[in-house]
Amino acid sequence: MIMSKIDTINNKIVEARERLIRLKEKYDKTASELEMLYEKKEELELEELLEAIKASNKTRAEILAFLESK
Repeated sequence: MIMSKIDTINNKIVEARERLIRLKEKYDKTASELEMLYEKKEELELEELLEAIKASNKTRAEILAFLESK
């Protein structure tokens, strides 16, 4: 009787461990995708800034002075 309870608990431990492994793999994949999306967003924002600077009639010095002013 006790042995069957131990076997049942061991089976549940194995199942829980397997679920946890699958969840961690899914978490890692999602975290990696999120990081990639943040990097892509930052690249696009930088590209947008560079295009705005190129289209501007301001000099480099004027732009830097504006950005550094607080």
